[in-house]
Amino acid sequence: MPDTQLTLFDVSNIPQQLTAKDVANTMNVSVATIRNWVREDLLNKVDEKISLQDVESLMATKLKSRANKLNKDSHDHSVLCDSVQRFLAEGMNGSEISVKYEESLSESYKNKEGVYYTPQCIVSDMLKDIQNIGEKTFLDPCCGSGNFIVEAIKKGAKPENVYGFDIDPNAVKITQKRIFELTGYESNNILCVDFLAIANDYRESFDFIFTNPPWGKKLNKTEKERFSRIYQSGNSNDTCALFYFACLRVLRKGGRIGFLLPESFFNIGSFENARESLILLQINRLVDYGKPFKKLMTKAKAFVATKEVSNPNHTVSCESYEGNTFLRKQEGFKNIPKHIINFDVSENENEVLSQVFKKTHITLKNNAIWALGIVTGNNDMLFPKKIDKNYIQIFRGKDIFPDKVFDSGLYIEQSFKNCQQVAPLEYYNAKDKIIYRFISGKIVCFHDTEQRYILNSANLFILKDGFPVSYQQIVDLFNSDFMNWIFQKVFFTHKVLRGDLEMLPIWNEYFNIEKKFSEETLLDYLKIEKANGTYRVKK
Repeated sequence: MPDTQLTLFDVSNIPQQLTAKDVANTMNVSVATIRNWVREDLLNKVDEKISLQDVESLMATKLKSRANKLNKDSHDHSVLCDSVQRFLAEGMNGSEISVKYEESLSESYKNKEGVYYTPQCIVSDMLKDIQNIGEKTFLDPCCGSGNFIVEAIKKGAKPENVYGFDIDPNAVKITQKRIFELTGYESNNILCVDFLAIANDYRESFDFIFTNPPWGKKLNKTEKERFSRIYQSGNSNDTCALFYFACLRVLRKGGRIGFLLPESFFNIGSFENARESLILLQINRLVDYGKPFKKLMTKAKAFVATKEVSNPNHTVSCESYEGNTFLRKQEGFKNIPKHIINFDVSENENEVLSQVFKKTHITLKNNAIWALGIVTGNNDMLFPKKIDKNYIQIFRGKDIFPDKVFDSGLYIEQSFKNCQQVAPLEYYNAKDKIIYRFISGKIVCFHDTEQRYILNSANLFILKDGFPVSYQQIVDLFNSDFMNWIFQKVFFTHKVLRGDLEMLPIWNEYFNIEKKFSEETLLDYLKIEKANGTYRVKK
């Protein structure tokens, strides 16, 4: 039977020459994606049209590539994979199999399932203060290949009192093998189950829980809502937070809990309910481990806490992989907006933060209108070399400075017809607005009175009527060294987010006294002094 070219979609009513928009609709992608494919020579454009034959050819290539990718990244949780069976048959020990198995997992699978096996050096450090576990129970609710479990046994935990759960049968088999090799005990407590589905059956059953939970595992909305209700996690329904609340439920009073987490757990708004809960426990250690996972840009940070109410004078050991360690009073974390746990801040620095947030102030929350910069989808295609009256100048974040806006040399068609996202034009055309850089480690903002248009590397806000502080006063305050110091010590991000700006203190009583801003008079008002490049509370 001769080969037949299968048609990927019904072409009976489709012309042989298509516009970029026609192709986008046919392939169910954006016009910007089509433009990118043209630029990458995946599609040929002649006289502003693309041939149907080219589109069908690309569709076939894309579908085949997708199928191959899905096959490569597939991971059947229901059976032992061939590689693990082979490693077992070859007599490889559990630790060696653990390393080989982790290496066999694709990056897309790790990302989808949130699976990043914990390096031994971090496991040892997180458990370094745990000694002579003895008769007490130990749990890793997402044990992977058993690094925390093996370390606990080495520290005196009896294998019959050690529990581990994981949804991957390969990981469970490896953990069981490692326990047997270490102790000669064939454990029935290492189970292939979803901990979130069974945690209610183990209420207050464990004395120690140490784990590296799935980071941002993809759960559907129904699952998130169900587990959030069960474990009362509030708005914190990422898998990291769900595992945290579930573990609190199964941890005994006075028990010890340790979690390795992405940096976002400690500062992003969606984890606020989890942080609020954690601050009520007695936190023993907070540790910054840097970036230990290959191809993962986020930092890994950990907490170790005891399930008991901390007293006001309790101190927390704040540590970093660079060797810096200092003590912080846990009470000081309660004064930080959104319950952010900014443990890279010293006790003296935290005294300053506590004082400035306690001082009477207002914020931008509910007091401003916010808008994003324009998203073009393809900047190169929309910035012509020649312009006419239909084009207007547009500015990027890097063109914005506290006292000026540099000439960008970029222009865009005023109709914005090909742009992916445009805020209501009255926001860009407002008589007064504040433009600020979005991708930035510090606040850089400008009071615009010339109705400038901005790209999405900059955003804007407009003060609501009646706000008691002027545009220029806001700009002067937010651009100041002191406010940027506060911003970096509290939020420690590389983006200037609306939610963070909305939390910054604006001392309107100060502006009732001082009409023109200066950092010197502000610090005097706040009873803060600057010495040797840092700030401290005046004694």
